[in-house]
Amino acid sequence: MKTPWRVIALALLCCLNPDMASGQTGLLHDFFSTQRESSVHGHGTVSPRAPTLHQDGVTIQASYTGDMMRRFSGGTVSRRDSYLDNLDLSMTLDTEKMMQWPGGTLFIYGLRNRGGLPNGQHLIGDLQGISNIEAPNRLKLYEAWYRQRFAHDRASLLFGLHNMNSEFYVSNYASLFLNSSFGIGPELSLNVPNPTYPSTGMGVMGRARPFKHWYLQGGIYDGDPGTHLLRSSEGKLIILENGIARENGSYKLGYWRHTASKTYQGRTFANDYGVYALVDQRLFHTQSGAVIGVFVQWGWVPKARNEVTGYLGTGLHIHAPFPGRDEDELGIAVARAGTHQSAETTVELTYRAVVTSWLTLQPSLQWVHHPNGDPSVKAVTVGLLRFQVTL
Repeated sequence: MKTPWRVIALALLCCLNPDMASGQTGLLHDFFSTQRESSVHGHGTVSPRAPTLHQDGVTIQASYTGDMMRRFSGGTVSRRDSYLDNLDLSMTLDTEKMMQWPGGTLFIYGLRNRGGLPNGQHLIGDLQGISNIEAPNRLKLYEAWYRQRFAHDRASLLFGLHNMNSEFYVSNYASLFLNSSFGIGPELSLNVPNPTYPSTGMGVMGRARPFKHWYLQGGIYDGDPGTHLLRSSEGKLIILENGIARENGSYKLGYWRHTASKTYQGRTFANDYGVYALVDQRLFHTQSGAVIGVFVQWGWVPKARNEVTGYLGTGLHIHAPFPGRDEDELGIAVARAGTHQSAETTVELTYRAVVTSWLTLQPSLQWVHHPNGDPSVKAVTVGLLRFQVTL
């Protein structure tokens, strides 16, 4: 498919026209809250202004997300253009409004993917994934879980089919970017089976907030969500996270362990494990109303048993970057995934524009140095245009 790149120019013109979208305060907080509730981290988001059916405790949300992609330079294959999409439909049930059962939430989420196998392998052969909605063609029940809150929302327990990355290893500022590594570090997602997009898994997680700004949470998940079986040979994924969340920033430290035995480069290990850290820090407001922040993501694993040997991501996030564009976001970020050969480094520049209450446009330009960590492969430049329609 030949990508209509003239659309990008038109989209950018629309983005810079302040009459095409109305201002709304507090969007950044609402946007990230909607992401968290909808468990749509790492593969697009339901718009914070999506029309919903909210009656007797039932909320329904739907969105369609499409990515038009073109490789501008570099690469070793002839294919230059591609298109992939997601159709998301979710329903949230509030048990207190429905049946006077306080503190309960039932969440059901269906997902339709189209675009074939991970597209980066066809276009550029990268490791980290240039689009976070890449997935095989499928229609599936993506999530189905129940959460019970206790002690005036200071504690909760969740169980069911769950996307681990909706609660763990999440950076609010990094979620703007389209490259997959800004959703969850590749030292976890690419080294062991895990219940994140596009295959979630059965699990249980608990969360406690002993003090106002401090929380602790932990989860146990199916060791191989791809098989849809709970077998002892597949082990379990155990993850713990400790965090401080304040108005101007959040700071998280996590640990995970996969209990299944693993063979790598002829050696067998009893398990695999890793540590990660996240920082989201608001820096300052400008006189024009822009909010500028930075994020850092870091992940460590033992090199002897993993193909991806470590990860570091960092970036700059600007909310309301231009006067009259109070809902837009602009960012530039770098993601570096280490391998035993070298490292793959991706730089992404992106702009997310809320054009109307039902449409967002997001151009993204990515430069990938040493795709797949191969030092013999030249850098690749790829452009994406993401659009999202809320139904």
